[in-house]
Amino acid sequence: MATVHQPLGEQPGRIMTSTVLGVTMRVAGAVRTEVHAYAIGTGEQQVTARLGDVLVYVSDPTVADRVRAHWDSAILAAHKLPSRVSQTWLNPKPGTYPLTVAARLVGPVDLAAAYVPADRTTHTPAHLRMRVNQLVWQVCDRDSWRALSDAWFQIHRDLTGQ
Repeated sequence: MATVHQPLGEQPGRIMTSTVLGVTMRVAGAVRTEVHAYAIGTGEQQVTARLGDVLVYVSDPTVADRVRAHWDSAILAAHKLPSRVSQTWLNPKPGTYPLTVAARLVGPVDLAAAYVPADRTTHTPAHLRMRVNQLVWQVCDRDSWRALSDAWFQIHRDLTGQ
C-alpha cells in the first residue's frame, strides 16, 4: 500500500515546491501530430497541438509566428539529417509507456536550434536540437522534422489567418 503525503486544508501563501526545468523528446519517423483551433478571432482563441508526446497550447499569434519562423530557419540543418532513421534510436523500453507533457506557450519564447553530430560514446544519434522554452526536441531525421515543422506552420496559420 502506498502512502501519499498531502497537506490538509487551505495553504495561504503556499510556495512552489517543484518545477519542470526541461523536457527532452527524441523523435524519428512520421511523428504523429494533430492541430485543433478553438474560438479563432475571439478573446478566447487558442490552438491545441499534439506534437508527438507533447501537448502545446498557443493563443498568441506573435508566439506562433516566432516558433514557426524558428523551425523554418532550421531547414538547412535539417537537410544534414538522413531522410529516415531506425526507431531503435528512440530507445524504447519494454513495459514502459510514453509520458505526455503539456505546455502553454505565452509571452517571450526562448528559442534555439543546433545540429548535434552523433556521439557513439553516449549512444546519441546525429540530430537537430530544437528548443522552445523548456521543451527540447532531438529531431533525428527529415521525416520527423517535416512533420513537426508542418504542425508549427498549421498553428501559425490558424492563429494568424495567413
